[in-house]
Amino acid sequence: MPKLVFYYFNFPFWRAEVSRLALHLGEVEFEDKRMDFKAFKETGKAPFGQAPILEVDGKVISQTGAIARYCGKQGGFYPRDDDFAAAKIDELIDTATDITNLVGPTMRMGDEEKLEARQKLAGDKLPMYFTALEGMMKANGSTGFFVGDKMTIADLAMWRLFGWFKGGALDGMPTDLLDSYPLLTKSFNDMDTNPKIKAWMDSHYPKK
Repeated sequence: MPKLVFYYFNFPFWRAEVSRLALHLGEVEFEDKRMDFKAFKETGKAPFGQAPILEVDGKVISQTGAIARYCGKQGGFYPRDDDFAAAKIDELIDTATDITNLVGPTMRMGDEEKLEARQKLAGDKLPMYFTALEGMMKANGSTGFFVGDKMTIADLAMWRLFGWFKGGALDGMPTDLLDSYPLLTKSFNDMDTNPKIKAWMDSHYPKK
């Protein structure tokens, strides 16, 4: 097995947790390096100056989707022999990125502008994405998973992305946005109460 070292900050954002959990749940050994942004920059390892990055026997992979697919393959959460399923998973990872990029600019806004922008997203763009995601789960046969009939990195990514909204970390963003989407809500709750996932979260992010 290759020596894997994963670099990110010490919080459970989907960009990192999708890969961390794909490895952890798949019982793949890796070093989980958690550091602040200054220390990360000082490593000089990130080709684009962005986290996360993954070292594989000393060679660096950057970009969330590329890392997630690699870790998904190692852990058994991304298909090696089903191109259509792989493309559907990629579609969902790209969608998680799109949603993140919608919210990202609001982080740099002043309070009043931020609240207004987030309320607009909550009433417009986000329902469009969530309606489409609900439809994808229904089209997949309401299996409880986004692709196929077992957990993939798509489910891991969406679970933590939804947790970003439901957890109250985004001022001005309603925490009940998912409530009108029963399949998305069930997916989130099932993932959130999965014993192995819950044990990981409780041990790494204990509630204060």
